Amino acid sequence: MHVDIEGATRIARLAAEFDWTWAVDDLEPFCAQAGWELVELRQGGASIRTTINVSRPESVMYRRNRSMRYFSAYVSDVADNATPMTVVRPLLDEGFTNLAVAFTALLGAATSAEPGPEAVLRWDLPKAVISLHLGFRAIHLDLTSPGYQAWLDEPEPEYEDED
Repeated sequence: MHVDIEGATRIARLAAEFDWTWAVDDLEPFCAQAGWELVELRQGGASIRTTINVSRPESVMYRRNRSMRYFSAYVSDVADNATPMTVVRPLLDEGFTNLAVAFTALLGAATSAEPGPEAVLRWDLPKAVISLHLGFRAIHLDLTSPGYQAWLDEPEPEYEDED
């Protein structure tokens, strides 16, 4: 199970420094700077081939109309379903810890952290929200529009029973 710490931190640094508008027009310049290849642009997003050194060097960008919402890219190999979790989990945990150390050195302390089997670390930066997601078979790096993240973070409206 390989985790590309160097590739992931390079992309996090680029995302933190990129002059985002989060319009679809940012897609090609960001991919060019990252060395990524746009494979397919669709109504709901894009498929991208990354330069991250993992078994599936893939990213997906999700959008609505002309606004990009977020990118999600593998930063670890994706474990085979036949590999027991007793083998996979310690490797993913170690990779996630190593990524957390590298990202903290680069970006400072995480803005938020959700522990557990599907842990998430998040850095809310002025131009992008950068997060690491520990899954059951892989680790993802997400780059999210601050506006979209703010919308996701809004509390659900509370409804009072009318008796």
